[in-house]
Amino acid sequence: MDNKVKNILYVTTRLPWPLIGGDRLHIYHYLKELKQQGHKITIITLVSDNDDLDGALIHNEFYTKLIPIKFNKKLAYLNAIKAIFNDKPFIVEYFYNKKMQNIIDKEIKTGTYDVTIGYIIRSFQYLQKHKNIKKIIHLCDAISMMYERRIQEKSNLFDKLKIWIEYLKVKHYEKKACKYSDKQILISDTDKKYLSQFADITNCEIIGLATDTEYYKPIISSKNNSICFVGSMQYIPNSEAAIYFATKVFPLIKKEIPDAKFKIIGANPRKDLFEAVKGIDGIVVTGKVDDVREYMKDCKVSVCPVKIAGGIQNKILEAMSMGIPVVTTPEGAEGIGADKHILQIANSDEDYANKVIELIKNNEKNYQIGKNSREFIINNFSWEKVGKDWENLIDNKKETK
Repeated sequence: MDNKVKNILYVTTRLPWPLIGGDRLHIYHYLKELKQQGHKITIITLVSDNDDLDGALIHNEFYTKLIPIKFNKKLAYLNAIKAIFNDKPFIVEYFYNKKMQNIIDKEIKTGTYDVTIGYIIRSFQYLQKHKNIKKIIHLCDAISMMYERRIQEKSNLFDKLKIWIEYLKVKHYEKKACKYSDKQILISDTDKKYLSQFADITNCEIIGLATDTEYYKPIISSKNNSICFVGSMQYIPNSEAAIYFATKVFPLIKKEIPDAKFKIIGANPRKDLFEAVKGIDGIVVTGKVDDVREYMKDCKVSVCPVKIAGGIQNKILEAMSMGIPVVTTPEGAEGIGADKHILQIANSDEDYANKVIELIKNNEKNYQIGKNSREFIINNFSWEKVGKDWENLIDNKKETK
């Protein structure tokens, strides 16, 4: 077994700061754990916001060296057009930056790195040509599974066709990433099982998600008949989930609980979300907030009505960690492994409404499920465990799962 300090080159197309959104939180926490174990971490990342970069330069607890590359959206759109004429997905071409490629090449040629880690498939393109260094691709989710679900949800044939083309390209690229990297990391067995249908998963490991149980802890507050949904509302699956709940489920709840409120908490809400909820009494769209806990603490229920999902939903773990009962879809519950006494799963509009209504009206059940949720998260989803799994992987110790 090799216990020496490792020099890690970490490649990502999104700066893991500020700590908003599941992907940034995920990267930040396991890199922080690795650094605390003594490993040296160089991050090469695209950056689109100078304020975010300033914050990351101050909060350097998750890296040793940070190399930022300015992200040019106009150039990114031009790059994405190339995907029409090749086999790369649009989401991969969009994030290709020649300057970033040159810097990564130079860093690897120094011979000072023991391992490279690329975050999700769009980082694989920067690492694939390098043969003489260990390459770990943190696929995180089976993205193709999410595209397949989007196809099933769409009714417009033209929309189906566009998504189907990208779906095929993503599948091809995931298969390629598995073939030409030394290790692949997924977040759940559901994603691994899906990937196994078309890719070689011999070297694929599961390292789960976690949450900061000290930060997301129960806050004493006067609860009211509020329901919350937290997530980046620029992300289409989240926006669509919020629209679904607001228009299909929330009206059923209002019939039973007239003073019910639905808080949609998340940065950059899409125009179609505002249009969909306009005129519906009791709905608040917050936009970006400084501290989501302040908006969650007085809610009796948290919902995660996603129908297009992959991996583990960080928003569910955070609410559970705060002792707030969660009602979600079967897709949202994937990878968590909690029973009905911990996590409520709804299978229809009416079922969703009924489960939320009961948790609002039945204070004893609300308290017990909230208590069970908190205990479950503490026992199963700590960042210390995730960090140790990553260290074992990098140190070539036992398999993570």
